[in-house]
Amino acid sequence: MNALQTLYPYVAKADAEFVRLLSQHSFTKTLIQNCISKSITECLFLMFVVLFWYEVLYWSGIYIGLWEYHAKDIFKEVPVHCAHVYVRLNVVKKSDMEKVRVYYQLKRESPFNILNWKTLNEKGNEIFELNKFVKYHFEFSPEDFENNPDPELGSTIEHLREKVLDTFLRSSIHEKFYLERKDVNPNDVLVFNNKTQEVEPDSNRAYLSKVHIETGNIIDSIILI
Repeated sequence: MNALQTLYPYVAKADAEFVRLLSQHSFTKTLIQNCISKSITECLFLMFVVLFWYEVLYWSGIYIGLWEYHAKDIFKEVPVHCAHVYVRLNVVKKSDMEKVRVYYQLKRESPFNILNWKTLNEKGNEIFELNKFVKYHFEFSPEDFENNPDPELGSTIEHLREKVLDTFLRSSIHEKFYLERKDVNPNDVLVFNNKTQEVEPDSNRAYLSKVHIETGNIIDSIILI
């Protein structure tokens, strides 16, 4: 009872303010012209506010990973295949492979932390062979995935590694600086998805769209030499 008595002044004040706002316009004033219409209007307004904030919290929780969509097992999302992707390419010595993973872990964990930008630049200058990443544009035509078990899902990580390696071996970068390196193979191509996570070799048969590489993404790839 004491709780109700404490809340009553606030509820009465909110009710008075609600009525005052609706009374300012002729087309909303009719909604509160008697007790019944006023009660219905207030109930509908309260339901709208509750539903609005429920939806905001529900979808925000799904977006940041606090919980999952309640009907995900019923309505399964079919990924749209990756039609084209931009790849930023650089070269690293095999002995520095773990340093590369540390670099991308730091980049993933603090994408907006400007205090770490200096550290990232220093680590990048230390491990990357090229001063700047070289960006390539890869398109995937039906010929690239028509023989896959599920061609509607597009190309695979394995195919992307092969395309990146083939482009590198035919590039002026390889011709000028690494022509003597003939032993580079697709397993020496590190691929990072749009979440800056490394796509491991055991996901080679996975489709791009299922490992967070989607149409138009800009991703990184590192050649180990």
